[in-house]
Amino acid sequence: MKKLSAYWRVLIILLMCSAVMGLAWFFPNLCDRYTDSIFYNICNGVSRATGLVPFAIGEIIMYIGIAGTVLAVIFLLLLIFLRKKDRYRRFCAVYFKTLLMAIVCTVFIYMPTWYIPFCGTVLGKGETDARTEFNPDEIEKLVRYSVDGINSAADEIEISSDGTVIFPTEEDTRYLIADAMRSMGEEFPRLNGYYPPVKTALCSDILDRMGIGGYNYPFTMEPTHSKYQSPLDRIVTDAHELAHHKGYFLENEAEMLSIVALTQSPDPYLRIAGFDALYWWICDSYYENIDVEMRKEFDIMIESGELDVHLPTESIEESERAEEAMQFLYDKYYKNEPQISERAQMIFDASNDIENEIFDEDEHIIDEMPAVNDAITVTADVGWDIQEDILEENCYDGAVLLLLQYYDGKLY
Repeated sequence: MKKLSAYWRVLIILLMCSAVMGLAWFFPNLCDRYTDSIFYNICNGVSRATGLVPFAIGEIIMYIGIAGTVLAVIFLLLLIFLRKKDRYRRFCAVYFKTLLMAIVCTVFIYMPTWYIPFCGTVLGKGETDARTEFNPDEIEKLVRYSVDGINSAADEIEISSDGTVIFPTEEDTRYLIADAMRSMGEEFPRLNGYYPPVKTALCSDILDRMGIGGYNYPFTMEPTHSKYQSPLDRIVTDAHELAHHKGYFLENEAEMLSIVALTQSPDPYLRIAGFDALYWWICDSYYENIDVEMRKEFDIMIESGELDVHLPTESIEESERAEEAMQFLYDKYYKNEPQISERAQMIFDASNDIENEIFDEDEHIIDEMPAVNDAITVTADVGWDIQEDILEENCYDGAVLLLLQYYDGKLY
């Protein structure tokens, strides 16, 4: 039997180790312990080194990988015509063995730096008996809390007479966001320790078209964000990506942790960003409950004869009476709706205007390539669908439940 070369022995060992780590899916509590101890130290150590470099090393590696794959296709096509050339065949053999080893090494490294933490339980707390049902009054309290937080933070932010708002820079908010995340370290110990800068992606134009605000490179422990975001959206994105960086790889847990941390910051810009994100996650449930109550009362009015219409209405007169009844109920149920102040709205508008200005300042060659733009959009749609299928209740929407659970006992 022919003895395996060192190359194939190393390759097989790496594949076997990756396969063993792949079993982590069946041991979520063990994954939590790994993330709390081993991953925590890997995260702090690697990110201190890569954080010294001003650009995303992981992104450059990604481009090298893409280029290597494209070249592999070209070399394969050329092999059809140059298969009789010994030197070219040897070159291809070395190239494809190198590419294969690079792929296997990437998988091997991603297992402990992303996959195992990803397989842990939500928030690393194991199985819990936290509530899963919340009544409309509790949801309303959280909505009012978020609106009060928005308005209170807005009162602390200076607006010039011409409506200009001077937003903090990325460097200004870097340490404030890190402090906000660490402030929750007692309850969520992974959030302690070093926080690297969140780097700006070179491929921001593509990310913007894919609806991606930020992402992490587990290979190099680099959180990254898109260039094309408003100042307030960027604050939320940075906090979200830093939560991922610390081992909270599920979208609902990263979203919840980032929002709560920001709302507890002494800085008004961080607070208004956090409370705004909290409001927009919770308000859908709030208004859905209002609509349900309105519909119930409308049906009772019809059944009791108070409203003399038959559904579906067949006459203009009945339609008018039904519309008047719905308007009456709308005014009744929405009269106490929590209102975001004009001052806060001015700040949000100013933030969004800056995002538009940043985008308009750059040239976007993809605009001139409809086929490329369509391919990006299709890829994004497929990617989002796959992520939602994999994460299920732990996708972004799942942040609503985690937020309600976090404030249980604090607000209601």
